Amino acid sequence: MTEEDSGPSGESCSKQPDPPGDSLSSQRVFKKSSPNNKLTLYLSTRDLIVSAGKIDRLQGVLLVDPEFVEDRKVYGQITLTFRYGREDEEVMGLKFCNEAVMCLAQLYPITMPSMIDEITPLQEALMKRLGPNAYPFCMEITPLAPPSVQLVPAKEYNGAPIGTSYDIRAYVADKADEKLHRRTTVRMGIRVVQKAFAPPSPYGYNPGTTNDTAAGQKDRSSKHKIALFGCKSAPLDTKGYSAPHAVVEKYFLLSDGRVELEASLDKAVYHHGEEIQVTVHVHNNSNKTIRRIKVFVVQHVDVCMFSNGKFKNVVAMINAKEDCPVPLGKHVTRSYNLLPIKSSTKNWIALEDSYTKTGISLASTVTSCGNHPDERNVFAIYVSYYVKVKLIMSVMGGNVSLKLPFSLMHTCNDYDPCGTLTRSIEPPHLSANETKTASGIESNTEMDPKVCDEVKPEKDGT
Repeated sequence: MTEEDSGPSGESCSKQPDPPGDSLSSQRVFKKSSPNNKLTLYLSTRDLIVSAGKIDRLQGVLLVDPEFVEDRKVYGQITLTFRYGREDEEVMGLKFCNEAVMCLAQLYPITMPSMIDEITPLQEALMKRLGPNAYPFCMEITPLAPPSVQLVPAKEYNGAPIGTSYDIRAYVADKADEKLHRRTTVRMGIRVVQKAFAPPSPYGYNPGTTNDTAAGQKDRSSKHKIALFGCKSAPLDTKGYSAPHAVVEKYFLLSDGRVELEASLDKAVYHHGEEIQVTVHVHNNSNKTIRRIKVFVVQHVDVCMFSNGKFKNVVAMINAKEDCPVPLGKHVTRSYNLLPIKSSTKNWIALEDSYTKTGISLASTVTSCGNHPDERNVFAIYVSYYVKVKLIMSVMGGNVSLKLPFSLMHTCNDYDPCGTLTRSIEPPHLSANETKTASGIESNTEMDPKVCDEVKPEKDGT
């Protein structure tokens, strides 16, 4: 499956004034037609938001040419495509991708009369403008569907996107299980996106609980004393989650004293584009010297389909030399701000599935519902993040480090799939100077290019 662009396209036309109270005057609409222009799909959004165990329903309008369909039916299906290998390495008919139909429904003729009572104002306005051959539809998939995640190899790659992606397909057939014909099928890419207020990563802890065993006892083998996520005074962030906090102490063999490292984050859940504030406290009560303080953000990717599909990427790093070296008896307290961004890595990096190649961000946190192998989704790509603070010691001193897991997710404030532009659509009618685009899709609907996004066809013409 190839990447689709959501940029506007179409003929520039004179725009008629919108009637008062028109629901389309402030809505964005995505449109795509089949190669023979007999089916046209309209969607108000291409993103299904998952939050608090619920998922949005996919609602739109299908414009049908009844003379072409005749006695046949129009079916719609939401398909999950999981590509786990490079397309340019497929040889001798070998395919590195799997498909699963998440939802299958008959869109025309309408088989559920109750759907008429559930149409949205946008669907009603579209049906009014498109005419009697426009039919509303509603499709829904399970909220357990894995979010859309794209894996980008370290080496240059221009083939079909690797990872988990979704699309909706509407096609004309006599039976639902018939083979899809390219010219009578309209396909549009969609995404499943996690939104904030979902739980943070499973590494969170309940405030007020302590790990007395870890905090009060020494590990005789490593001479460490660790207290992870167990401070009673851990502050709460604005969403009520305990901000990650950890303390580690290291004792040295054949040497007196210890090095104590304490670090915390200002909150547990961050949204994309937000800086992560890390507060570090270092107490050096040993005769060892701390040369540097290294703080970095790590993205951990787990491709569930493979037992060895685990890799890490550093997405932000600060190699601090201020206040260093730290000699015996010195105490250092500093705050560091890190912004996780995509950068060149040695391993595959997980990005958010995107319709365009611009503005691609890191993938949101994706966690499994359980730790048992049977509870893991085979098509899922689990993504987690943590901040690692590392003290670089002098020779023969070793290193002292700790991890602070956090969640990187969309929030209701920063995620707006429709942007800030207002969109509308004009009534369709045939024009004497109909033109054909380079992809072979006939433009017979009069639209304002600033008003409607016409999804570009894929390389195979669909």
